[in-house]
Amino acid sequence: MNGIMELFFPRGASCLVCGDPRRADPEFGLCPECRKALLDLRLRENTCIRCMHPLNIKGICPFCKTDGLGPVRAGYGAYRYTGAAAALIKALKFGYRDEAAAALAAGMAQCFPSDEYDALVPVPLYPARQRARGVNQSRLLCDRVGQLTGLPVMDILLRTRDTQAQTRLHSREKRARNVRDAFRAGEDTKGLRLLLVDDVRTTGATARACGETLIRSGALYVDLLTAAIAPRGGSGSDAGNRKRTLVRS
Repeated sequence: MNGIMELFFPRGASCLVCGDPRRADPEFGLCPECRKALLDLRLRENTCIRCMHPLNIKGICPFCKTDGLGPVRAGYGAYRYTGAAAALIKALKFGYRDEAAAALAAGMAQCFPSDEYDALVPVPLYPARQRARGVNQSRLLCDRVGQLTGLPVMDILLRTRDTQAQTRLHSREKRARNVRDAFRAGEDTKGLRLLLVDDVRTTGATARACGETLIRSGALYVDLLTAAIAPRGGSGSDAGNRKRTLVRS
């Protein structure tokens, strides 16, 4: 029966966002309308020069004021975390759809200067959790971005304890405590220029914890690349904020 269903409704035939059957691009898993909707969510202008978070109506970056990147030098993100982008991340994270990784990575590869890095580093899962899932969504994104940019992927970060899912924690303080001292570098990173890769940036707690670990192990600098950036409220300092454009259109 499964073979018959695959024959008439092959994997990827329906749009990953709206579910429209038989109209999805086989590479990205999106119908034309949802592909356009995803492109409309690109972070292009009116974003923070350091972290690429959308500025508020006063031209201030709420992320740098309330959370910030800590030891991470700069942050890049392809999309706002809503609509089609959020649906694709869900399909990637819980459905393990490679088409979702391809669609998201296509935008990610265009929003950072690849010649400034020696390698991509995926945010790791705890080994038991990865065995249960069978896949690490950050590694899938890394692989796709690496194919598009020519950058190698280095699995040099290890998660040393099984932390709670950050999505279940609703305060910055709890998220920071949850991942504190939860990572270690599996090999020397001395002098390397590293780009940490994850699916979504919310408070940045995971990125800060990973960045601290990589810097302590000798990395020259660590930046962050995510498929999407979740909105943050609040106000903040406008120091260093200005319009920021993509490296490639």
